[in-house]
Order: sequence, then C-alpha cells, then structure tokens
Amino acid sequence: MAFKTRKPYLEAMVDLAPFQSPRPDEYAPMPKPLKRRDLKGLNIPDGPRSPLLTLRFQKDTPAFLINAKAEYGDCSSFFLAGQLFITAFSPEMVNEVTVSKQGSFIKGVGFDRMRKVLGSGLLTNEEPIHLRHRRLMQSPFHISKISTYAQTMLNLTRKHISNWSDGQVVAIGPEMMSLTFDIVADILFGTDISADTKRVQDSMHIAIDRIERTMLPGLDRLDNLPIPYFRKFEKAANELHDVATRIVNERIASGVKRDDLMGVLLEAQTVDGEKLSAREISDETLTLILSGHETTANVMTWALAYLGDRDDLWQQVALEADQYLPMDKAPDIRAVLGAPITKAIFAEALRLAPPVWVSPRRAIEDVEVDGIRIPKGAHVIISQYASHRNETYFPDPNEFKPERWHNDLDNTLPRGAYFPFLAGTRKCLGDQFALLEAHLILLEMARTKRLKPIASQLPRPEPRATFRPKGGVASVVIAS
Repeated sequence: MAFKTRKPYLEAMVDLAPFQSPRPDEYAPMPKPLKRRDLKGLNIPDGPRSPLLTLRFQKDTPAFLINAKAEYGDCSSFFLAGQLFITAFSPEMVNEVTVSKQGSFIKGVGFDRMRKVLGSGLLTNEEPIHLRHRRLMQSPFHISKISTYAQTMLNLTRKHISNWSDGQVVAIGPEMMSLTFDIVADILFGTDISADTKRVQDSMHIAIDRIERTMLPGLDRLDNLPIPYFRKFEKAANELHDVATRIVNERIASGVKRDDLMGVLLEAQTVDGEKLSAREISDETLTLILSGHETTANVMTWALAYLGDRDDLWQQVALEADQYLPMDKAPDIRAVLGAPITKAIFAEALRLAPPVWVSPRRAIEDVEVDGIRIPKGAHVIISQYASHRNETYFPDPNEFKPERWHNDLDNTLPRGAYFPFLAGTRKCLGDQFALLEAHLILLEMARTKRLKPIASQLPRPEPRATFRPKGGVASVVIAS
C-alpha cells in the first residue's frame, strides 16, 4: 500500500529543518492532557503527591521511578507540570502497551523533543508513516545482510585496538564512541567522513542531553526564546540535519551506487514502486547514527565497567574468541552471536543499563491495561530500567550476574519482563546489528587488549535520551 497522504507534509517540510518542523498531520491527533480537574469520577492509581515531585523527577528520574515502584507497585500515578502520568512496570502492562494494545497509544513526552533532532525517522515516527518506513528498512537489517557487515566491524575494531599500548590509560567512553562511530560511518556511508566526525559527535552529545532535560510538558514553549540553553539545542539539531542532508544529496547527485547501507536505503521501494525521499533518508541516517553509534558505545562502556574485576569472565571470553571468532576465518555471524558467555554478558549489561531506559507513551483512547483503566490523554511511562529490576524474575536485581542467563532464562521470562530493544512493531530493527557489533568488539578485545577501569566503583549513570555512564571511565590497557 502506498501512503499518498504523506506527500503534502514532505513538500511542506522540504525547506524546514526538523527542529522547526511541526508534527505531521498524518499522525493520530494528540489528545488533550489530563489535569487534576479532568479526573472527577475517575479512579486513578495511588502515587507520590509531593509539591517537590517535579524537582525529584528531574534530579534523578531512574531513582524516582524505582522508588515509586517500591512504594506503590507496578502501577502508580503522579503529576508533572500539572499533567497525569501513570507508570506501567509489570510484564503484562508492558506487553499490552507495546504489543497487544499498542494501537491505543502514541509515543509520549520526549519523542516530540527527539523528533526535533532526528526528524521523522523510525525511532520517532507514528503511524501510518512508521509502518511504511519499517517495511522499506527491513531488508538492510535482515540477518543475511547484516552478516556482510561483520568483517568491516572486525577490521575497524582491530585497527582501533592496535593504537593502544600495554599499560596506557584511556577513557572507555570516548574510545567506544570513536570506534562505533567509525563502524557506523563506514557501513552507512561507505566512505570516509572524518571531516564531519567531531561536528556530528559534539552536536549529538548536546542534542541527546537537551532532549531529556527539556522533555517535561510545557518546556517546548521556550524553544524560540533567546535563551542560550535552548539556542544550543536548536544549533546542535541543525548541525546534524545539515551534515546528513549534505551527505545524502551529494550521494544522489553523484549517481554512484555502493553496496553500503545508504545505497540500500536509496534503492529500497514498496511493492508499488514508492521510495524514500531524500529528506526521509536524511532523517533515517541521523536515526541510524544515534542507534548504531551512541547506544552501542554506551552499552560497551557499561559492559566493560561491569567486567572491571571479573578476570574469570575475561578469560572465558578469550576462549570464546578462539572458538567462535578464529583469526584465520571470516566472522560467522551466527557463531559470534551464539557465543554463550559473551551473549550472557551483554544480556546482563542490557538488563542493568538499557540504552533506551524509558519509553513514554500517550493514550489516544480510554483503554484497560492489565486491569487498570488508562484514560484518554494520560501519559504512560514504561521503563526498561525499572522493569528489568523486578525481583520476581531477576533475584538480586542490582547485581551484575551474567550467569543468570546461562539456563535459557530469556525463553522462560514472560513477555514484557525484559525488553532492551522494545517490542511489537516498535522493536528496534537494528538489534542484531548492535549485538553483532558489541560481540565482535568484546571478543577481539579479550583476545588482544583488555580495558580495566582504574576506579573500583562503577560509574554513576547519566540518564539522558540514552543511558550514559558519567565521565569517561578511565582504564588501563592490559595486553592479553
């Protein structure tokens, strides 16, 4: 099916950067937010009602959500900027919101802010545009296509690691950011974009910070005021848009056909022959840079931090490198992704530090979720961070225990208990890409040069649009 109604929006947006682009008319109408005065006669779950609640929420959102769960259970309610929010942390609620009843919800607070940076890409899009894009982009992320990226990932990893010397002190965060950016740039563009690397990384860092810090309802009214904090947000978003647009337009103008990810996107089409526009490809490019660079780097940094004093695990991963990633053979994607110790390490890192740690939704109709009535207009918060710490399914939930995954735990969990890549039609298309990238990096590091954090304590989290570790995580290079 061709979505002909999208064209007026695209034509209207062609001269507008995402930061100033309005919400597409094709999306479901945004419901009116629910205030206290709108709730007469409605039963809503109990929850915190402090006059300082907004400050507590902003200061440490993960802690706020965990405390609400501990005190009120899997479902609670509270008010931010006078608007009703309801938490949905049980597996049943998560599964209904993300899968079986996902049509009753649209993306919530934060995603409108994210759209100002990423435009209308897969991560931010609503129906019907989202489904069209998802169908067009399934081919580049099919397991058979991803396998062709493995050698590039491995080559760039080896090149990057070769710059480290035994005993050298490096910062894990920046090192992983640099490596994953090189990987996604090569696979996405098939060409060197080093001239834009710093510009993209700096702008993405600012944008991700501002997305989360300005997500509360009502803060969007400050976007066009001469406030430096918001001006930097817009400048960063426009920088990213300019780079992506230029690269896409130069590729189209050159007429060069390459077998990289952008080449696949340029050729992708529906059964009716409809293709992605240059603007749509630009938006998807920024989405891929975020999901293939920032999020993977964060997961790698957390995993390496958790492995700090686990020499036993490093030794086991080194043995897996010899078995599942032999030096004299091209990477076998199924073998690499199936390495059991490495797989368990990342399953646990993704449980404790999911790159997308909160996924707000908005009810567009009255709906019942696991027996709880959610009124139209309510903000609904599902959180990987909170749900992944459910003691029923994860004993000692705050402890790093990869061994918990050894007995096929992931296949025994109820749907909605563990969802680092979300679920339903919103499940990340690039999950296997990201896992392959992470597995290859860790296996190669175990074989050649490991990084051991200097500090004995884990880094503090810095939850923004992604779940970042605070600071660079200084580490010593240890030659294997």
